[in-house]
Amino acid sequence: MSFRVLLAVLAARLAGWISRLTGRGGSSLPGLVARRIAPQVLTRLSQSLGWGTLLLTGTNGKTTTAAMLRHVVEGSGRRLISNRAGANLILGLTATLAQAERWRIFPRADLAVLETDEATMPRAGQEIRPRVVTVTNFFRDQLDRYGELSTTVQYVARGISFVQPDGVLVLNADDPQVARLASGSHEVIYYGLDAGAHVEAAGYDALDARFCPHCGSALTYDRRYYAHLGHYRCLHCGWQRPQPSVAVERWSRSEEKVWVRIRGEQYVFSWRMPGIYNLYNQAAAIASAVALDVPTATIEERLASFRPAFGRMETVMAGPTRLWLALVKNPVGFNQVLGAVADEAEGRQAVMIVINDRYADGRDVSWLWDVDFEYWVGRLKVDRWYVSGIRARDMAVRLKYAGVPKDLVVADEAVVSLLTRATREVGEGTLFVLPTYTAMLEVRQHLTQMGLVKHFREG
Repeated sequence: MSFRVLLAVLAARLAGWISRLTGRGGSSLPGLVARRIAPQVLTRLSQSLGWGTLLLTGTNGKTTTAAMLRHVVEGSGRRLISNRAGANLILGLTATLAQAERWRIFPRADLAVLETDEATMPRAGQEIRPRVVTVTNFFRDQLDRYGELSTTVQYVARGISFVQPDGVLVLNADDPQVARLASGSHEVIYYGLDAGAHVEAAGYDALDARFCPHCGSALTYDRRYYAHLGHYRCLHCGWQRPQPSVAVERWSRSEEKVWVRIRGEQYVFSWRMPGIYNLYNQAAAIASAVALDVPTATIEERLASFRPAFGRMETVMAGPTRLWLALVKNPVGFNQVLGAVADEAEGRQAVMIVINDRYADGRDVSWLWDVDFEYWVGRLKVDRWYVSGIRARDMAVRLKYAGVPKDLVVADEAVVSLLTRATREVGEGTLFVLPTYTAMLEVRQHLTQMGLVKHFREG
């Protein structure tokens, strides 16, 4: 064992302990300390895992898919490391492995499941050499950080180039930009929706991938579920959606069940999270579990007891008020969340949108104008709109132009005070809380201090 690696791991754990003791969280600082001492520490630690590492990336759905997959894999009896705190940059990945044990230097786990930022994929792939890479989808997201969509796709493609020779790619067949990442040198497990033709995209969704990635011609869609996800083909060169080996064939919201075909055989799984996009998340988790050789019976059993990851359609009771939390961070995801809100038809309802513009949220909030509020406002059973966060006024202006009457909008940049007021006024109804990333952490911290939820690192 390298002395520098030993010192790096011990220093990382000490830094993490001090950071948590002082209330700073400590999800990335230990990684910074470890890498300063031993730049190769992530490679050395990941090489000790017998089953290797799965890197999970994409624009939307990473955290929910990772939580599902983690829950399934833990039920298979394998020891698992995962970045539960969501620190998905290279420092966070390093911190996760460095702090996996209390006394041992190298982790005793069998494998790691690591949610990974798209722009981090090249470096993570090179240092970790993953056994499996799962890609959820690609949408325009935080253009000030990632640039155009083609840049994001190239980041992930470079990361995939470092997959082990006998590794597996788990790809969303319904997203042409994801499906194009298939490599002739690796096994590919495609997943997607094969539901009936009656399911169609609702409202306005920008088609971020409307052209064939091979010849540049416009794609033709036989069926579109949302945005550019669906059944597509190119009339010019003949390229088309690959047939998924893990396919959602139908689902029932009332029965909370989803029927999935896995390599020709149909299975029934519990489905507790509403929305088409959560069907994709569950399909991605199932396909990833298949890639890790988890028995289907274990997948069925574990999904029946799964609960949402923090802030991802998580429900919390604050006295008589039901709080329903869902992260929003880009137009396509926001539209899908509003669609899920529209499906909730019972009792008194209000919406609280919290918009921050810190680095982790994206500085540019002009993306709010690409969310189809005009379509959804009239379809929501909402008594009042509350807007908060650093960019609360921008959100209030957006609702004004979407046709929401001024007297139905309450704006206050102070998140905790407005959340307290909204909860009191909603009473025995449901308050849908839709925050950006750093705003979600503020809301979650307040709920933790109230004793309503555990800290997200505690599960």
